[in-house]
Amino acid sequence: MDDQILIVGISGLPRSGKDYFADKLIKYGYFGVSLGDIVRDTSRERHSDTVDPISVANMTETSNWLRTNYGADFALKKALERFSTAKKVENAYKGLVVWSIRAPSEVDFILNHKGRLIWVDAPDEVRYQRYIAHLREGEVKLTLDQLIAQEDLQWHPQPGIPKDVQMDISYAKAQATDKITNDTEYPEEFDKKIDEFITKLSV
Repeated sequence: MDDQILIVGISGLPRSGKDYFADKLIKYGYFGVSLGDIVRDTSRERHSDTVDPISVANMTETSNWLRTNYGADFALKKALERFSTAKKVENAYKGLVVWSIRAPSEVDFILNHKGRLIWVDAPDEVRYQRYIAHLREGEVKLTLDQLIAQEDLQWHPQPGIPKDVQMDISYAKAQATDKITNDTEYPEEFDKKIDEFITKLSV
């Protein structure tokens, strides 16, 4: 990979605002790949016999399974392949933005290539209201406590699975080069913070 390419990674808990942040960067001229979408597509197939194939618990299991079978950095490799292919068609991208960063290998790759890693933070109650308002097909309504319990699977290593292939969002949060809070229902406030970050990228 060309080391001159700027990689911006976005991490955070579900419904914190990662997709929104990434979309702004894409509009600014970045090529974007959602690692969550890569896992989500497989989870729909892998858990097709359940009522909630893309629940946090099923997505976590799928992600661990994919990393165990295809390597800890499989999703990031796919993102880089897509970026490389896109560049052959359109060489004017400012860089690559990847979001739903959760694995230590992904964090380390971004930082080792002098990229930026953003942690998007939002209170649990705010994220829960967004979750209720925007349930995806393949999700079922959970209580806040149930949702947090499922998310806890991504904070702590699970038994019987190699640690290096698991999610560890505590590592992503600790290693983030930038932390941005998205704690209100007013998108213009989040927009202002994103615009400030983009301005810094341009310097």
